[in-house]
Amino acid sequence: MPPKLLPFFLTMVFVLGSADDFPADVEAQKKVVVAVEGLVSCQDCGSVGTWNLAGAKPLPSARVSITCRDHRNRVVLYKSAAADDNGYVFAELYTTTMRGGYFDPVEACGVRLLVSSDIRCDRPTDVNNGARGAQLRYENTTISGQYADIDVYVAGPLVFMPAQCPPKTTRS
Repeated sequence: MPPKLLPFFLTMVFVLGSADDFPADVEAQKKVVVAVEGLVSCQDCGSVGTWNLAGAKPLPSARVSITCRDHRNRVVLYKSAAADDNGYVFAELYTTTMRGGYFDPVEACGVRLLVSSDIRCDRPTDVNNGARGAQLRYENTTISGQYADIDVYVAGPLVFMPAQCPPKTTRS
């Protein structure tokens, strides 16, 4: 090594540290998992046609789909998930990359209503864009785990409406 480069090399070793200071296996580092959560409910007949959720009841076992698309609008991730007994959906996507690049779920993913568990309340509404695809929101929620952190994104609430409602009457 030329004598002029020796001080530079020694400085770089000191600043960067030795190879022992870095993890030998990048995969051994903690991963970040993306998850989506939301509520699915049945809208009260008095609120049909509005975004009012007063009187809405949770829909256990209702199904939603999560679709993520790349910059060319190609589907690169699809998953369906069912709500629990309280109408709450929590689905882990297990990826933070799409076709070799990182993605932002807020920009790339949407959640749609698929199937209601109640045949009396099975018409998807577009409240929060549930019929077309609700955009995700990141509300700075992270669940820490031993091997992975889960960044939680929120959709909805998403709402089905009753198939039939009694006609609204007006008083004169």
